[in-house]
Amino acid sequence: MPDRYQYVRIHTPYFCLQQNPLSLAWLLTFKTQPLRLGALRLGGKVALSVAKALIRHRLAPRNGGSLLELPFYGELCLPVHRGYKVFNLRAKTVVRMFAPATDALVVAREINAVRDAGRLEFAPAVRRWSVDERWYEESLVIGYRADLSAGELTPETYQRDIASCLERMILLQAPQRMKLGEYVNQARGAFAADGLFAQIAKADSARVVKRFLESTADRLLREGEQEIDLVFSHGDFSLRNILQTNDGVCVIDWENGGSRSPVCDLYNFFFTEMYYGRLALDKARAGIVAAIASMQSRLQSRASQLAPDLLSLAPLYRALYYFERVLVLLARELTDERLRVILRSIELFKRYEEEVYATRQSV
Repeated sequence: MPDRYQYVRIHTPYFCLQQNPLSLAWLLTFKTQPLRLGALRLGGKVALSVAKALIRHRLAPRNGGSLLELPFYGELCLPVHRGYKVFNLRAKTVVRMFAPATDALVVAREINAVRDAGRLEFAPAVRRWSVDERWYEESLVIGYRADLSAGELTPETYQRDIASCLERMILLQAPQRMKLGEYVNQARGAFAADGLFAQIAKADSARVVKRFLESTADRLLREGEQEIDLVFSHGDFSLRNILQTNDGVCVIDWENGGSRSPVCDLYNFFFTEMYYGRLALDKARAGIVAAIASMQSRLQSRASQLAPDLLSLAPLYRALYYFERVLVLLARELTDERLRVILRSIELFKRYEEEVYATRQSV
């Protein structure tokens, strides 16, 4: 096998030229459930159009930005933040490759996060990795994304598919006790060290983002002596990263994994549903109250070492989630689309706070 593989861009992904186009079409159509990569659903007619495009490229090769050369083989690869993901559908693996300029500390941090997540039975297993060569390989999960848009997010659905995952993430590692002020200042320091403040300063419309971060941090620092627990967190826990497979629920894309507040992922699940308009604000608010109460009860029954009362500290943890969420969103390149997502998220946070204040509800 060659040491380098050529990929050509067709639609959104790149497809490897060193494969049989008809075999690829057959694989996507009959041997896997339809894959979703970005906005593209691979399967059926799309698979055939990709096969035709590969054949045309072999007959009349094109050069330029549509070509890519990588050291790993897969049927296709997808550009992601700081590099690519190469999907080997037959071997059921995916290799995450980092761009050469990516700092080794950033690479090590992500590899450690996905390896920690791999200890969970509902997360992909990490098979191989190399910090020096800037890549890691994990199991490829093929399934359907859960879709609650056609019906209600019932307590039964939440407890079956969501709550148990959150609980097991929280209990994966012993909680780390820290004063709130120390945690906020550490997060701001890491944010500044990654050069993200300079990134914000370059975008005039992003000043509102910086103001929101600063005002939220100031609010949290006023309670700086309050002790909080930090637990293992997905960082982007939402339906788009939850797959229904033949073996049950699987949670994917752990690139943002790390230590955060115990209800960060819970809040993100509900706020993402509100963000996409799949869950009304008032129903989400009631769902959050019930979910936190249930989580607290379940954790206490497991003799968890978590100290603070999650319900009584809910307003504080909610503000902390806003702070953590904006930092996660800013950890990616600040494109115009990314900035719009952040600004829309901040507006949602403000509307939620107005609703909470209007109803005098604590969560």
